[in-house]
Amino acid sequence: MMRLSKFAKIGWCVIFCLSASRVVWGQTELPKPKYIAVERNFWGMKYIYERQTLENPLALQIPLLQLQDPEVSSRFLKFKSQRKAMQWVNIASAGVSLYTIFNRDKVSSNFYWTSLGSALVITTYLNFRSTVHLSKSIARYNQLQLQRSQIGLNINQTSDQTPVIGLGWKQTF
Repeated sequence: MMRLSKFAKIGWCVIFCLSASRVVWGQTELPKPKYIAVERNFWGMKYIYERQTLENPLALQIPLLQLQDPEVSSRFLKFKSQRKAMQWVNIASAGVSLYTIFNRDKVSSNFYWTSLGSALVITTYLNFRSTVHLSKSIARYNQLQLQRSQIGLNINQTSDQTPVIGLGWKQTF
């Protein structure tokens, strides 16, 4: 039987431990959280998700609804329904405008300006409320992405001024 030297035994032990740890650590690899960044400017908002700039907030539907959080889903769906209501109000006001253009003698100017003014007020209100719902949905999404896995380092001192180091890892399943 062949005898191994002390260094060869240590070497084989190190190789075995490294290969075993590679298998264990390879299985616990965590996906990187994907955040949604919001850039506001004078003309509106842009959303950045996975290094892509999105100008239409409806493009965020897939990541927001895939999270399967009731609050995120509810707020995004409220945003979506309020945007749909805005479209219908805009279509109705356009219809009133077209009707007024072709039938000037049948429609009073007070009715015309009242209908356009009320459409403006309704769409402004719905636009504001839908933007609030979308912002809260994105904020909750980013908060949940941050909570998925966290690594923290804490350094404190005891009463006799001895430093104490704490390392924590939070993983949700």
